[in-house]
This record gives sequence, structure tokens and C-alpha cells, in this order.
Amino acid sequence: MKACILTWGCQQNEHKSEEIAGVLRAAGYALVDNPEEADVVLLNACMVRGRAEDKVVGRVGELQRLRRTRPRLIGVGGCMAQGRGAGILDLCPGSDFAFGTARLADLPALIARARDGERFACLPSPNGLERLPVERRNRFQAYVTIAEGCSHACAYCIVPRVRGPLRSRPMAEVLAELQDLAQAGYPEAMLLGQNVDAYGRDLGDGTDFATLLRAVAGIPLPRIRFTSSHPAYMTEEAVAALAQGGNLCEHVHLAVQSGSDRVLAAMGRGYTRDEFANRIRRLREAIPQVNVTTDVIVGFPRETEDDFALTLSLIEEAGFGTVYVAMYSPRPGTRAAQMPDDVPPQEKGRRLAAVLATSRRIALDLHRARIGTTVEVLVEAFLPEKGRLVGKTRDFRTVLLPGDPAMIGRFAMVTIDGATAGALHGQVEEGG
Repeated sequence: MKACILTWGCQQNEHKSEEIAGVLRAAGYALVDNPEEADVVLLNACMVRGRAEDKVVGRVGELQRLRRTRPRLIGVGGCMAQGRGAGILDLCPGSDFAFGTARLADLPALIARARDGERFACLPSPNGLERLPVERRNRFQAYVTIAEGCSHACAYCIVPRVRGPLRSRPMAEVLAELQDLAQAGYPEAMLLGQNVDAYGRDLGDGTDFATLLRAVAGIPLPRIRFTSSHPAYMTEEAVAALAQGGNLCEHVHLAVQSGSDRVLAAMGRGYTRDEFANRIRRLREAIPQVNVTTDVIVGFPRETEDDFALTLSLIEEAGFGTVYVAMYSPRPGTRAAQMPDDVPPQEKGRRLAAVLATSRRIALDLHRARIGTTVEVLVEAFLPEKGRLVGKTRDFRTVLLPGDPAMIGRFAMVTIDGATAGALHGQVEEGG
């Protein structure tokens, strides 16, 4: 049988899809990219935002119409199924079965049940850590999960409900996986966790994120990244460990969400605006070339114009390399869902546009300052519509450059000769 896996959401979801692919490959399935070729289509779905759920519901409807040409099974899973429970089958009437975020090794058996005509939802609680085979997406960038779940429980966030509490992998196991990637010749690995810098707090053996960073710095992988960091857990020790450089990249994604202390308290974030600003200041003192990126939510319940103005001013002061912004949408089962969603959609849209305009202006200034410099780029893909290769610097800035697709997966030294808000533009140095 042929299986197709469609993915929405964060890097952890992308990596879960790699594990789903590994489970299915081990069970004898052929993996295809086109749903039209598949006997089974699995949707690994996100529910962090309402818009993501809407896209999944629409996609299930499209897939259902493919049954006019040949029969196929449709399974909806991941965070969206875990959060919606058995109601996911009503929300997606074209689906045959639902699976959650745990016990993914059971997927071949679930597919067999659906082939026998049973329509069901199998959604065990996410506890413990599964050891699953991985079918990696490419041969030069690898995801490595260091922890699953979250125990912080921000007011707006569905993650603790759908992924369970924080569960950190033993450090020896993480290091062994990274060593295997180094031996396989991978140039880059990304450490994953919902709050990656909370790593080790549940282990009870003194291991923490700083300890892990110091250890992975000794592994012969050219680049090691991590995402996503929570400001409440970015300790002085973690900053000092990151500052040792080497293979630890000069990029920290530190989600601020709001610049207003009142809104941060309502969100349950666990820090103030000044405390966040101090984290940024300390990072830049220790790592002058660091690129700090962030997430912002606009239109959180009771967010006033004054609250929003504080967010805009913080974006200006912090000089984030990139701001990922989203309009607040209530998530079922969260504390914020009990609050009035009282910021009108049009106002949320206006605030989102203002954040984007501010962040793009800042990004353009930062990128223009790089013109004339030479940077190391890991080439990731070829963009046919632009006729250019695209890659990332160590500090996670996008670079467009001319070249042959054979360069994908390799490092290149690139002299920057142009800039937009979204990317640096450059030329490959001779011999680079």
C-alpha cells in the first residue's frame, strides 16, 4: 500500500511526520508525496491557531472528493485530533479514523481497522517517550527531539493538553543520536522541544539545558540549532553555554508574545517586559552577533490600544531579526477560552499589519547593514520561480544566491551585495 503524510504546524509536527513515515516504512508501506497516488492519506494536523484547523477541515473535504476516482482511507491526527477528541470525526466527516500524538507505533494496526470498515478515534493520553524509527526529510538537516510536552500552561496555549507534560529525553540518548548524525555526515541538527530551554527540569538528576548545550558543543556536527525557547527558562547558565560558540549557532528564538506586563500576566507567561528586555541585553552582551527572533500574539482578550503600543515599542527596542505574528484565536480547553474574545477581528488585523510593517522595516535595516560582508551559508533549496538558491546563515538569516542545484546541502561563502526585508542577496566567492 502507498501512504501520503500531510503536515501542518511547527518543527515538532514536521519531525513527528518523519517518525510516522518511519513507522509506516517499517510496516512495508511505500511513501508518496501526492495524495492522488495514495491508498492512505494521513493528516498530521495542528490546532495552535483556528486558521490551521480550518485548513485541515477543507483539505479533508478535498481528499474525500478524490474517492470518486479510487478508494482511499483518510486519517486525521496529531494535535488537532488529540485536542478535539472523538468530535474530530464530526468536524471532518470525510475522515475514516483519527489518531493523536501518542502511540504512533500503533498506526499500521489502526489503518488495518479502518480498512475493515470501522470508523473510530484512538486518542491515548501522551505520557512517556516513544522510540520510533525516523524517515528523515533530507540528508543535510536533521531534527532531534530533546523533550516533548510542556508543563508551563500559558493561558492561551493548547499544547499541554494535546502533548502532555514536559518529558525530557535522557541526555546520553540525545548525544548518541547526534553522534550518529555526525557520523552520517549531516552538517546541521536542530534540537526540538516545546520549551526547549526547560529541558531536564523533570529529570531530577541536575541535568539542564545549559548542561546539554555544553555537551553537544563537543560533537563534530558543524551546526547545532534549537527551538523554541521560553524567556522564563533562558538562564544565565544557558546563555553562557551558548556563548562558547563553536558549532552552536548564533540564533535564539525567544517568544515574547506581548510587550505589556498586564497582558503577559493574563497570559501566564511568567516574566515581565523588563525581565524579557534584560534577557535580550544579556544575550547580546555575551553573543554580540546573535539574531533574536520572536513570536507575538495580537488581540489577546482585553488587550487595549495602550497594551498594543507597548508591544510595538518593545519590537522597536529589541530589534528582532524576525517577528512571527498571529491574531489571537480561542483554543478549546484553555484558560483564555473562558475570557471574552473582545478585540474585533478588524482591529486584530490592523494590529497584525502594524507589527508586520514595523518588523519588516527593522529587518530591512539589519539586512542592509550586512551588505559588503561575507557569510557562511548552508544551501537548502533551489527556487525555480526566482532562479536562485536559498540557504541560511549561522544566525538564521535567509540568503538568495545564484548557483547550481548541486550545491544543495553544502556550505558556501557568500558576499552580500543586496538586501530586502525578507532576505540577503549575495554572490558565491570564488572557491567558496
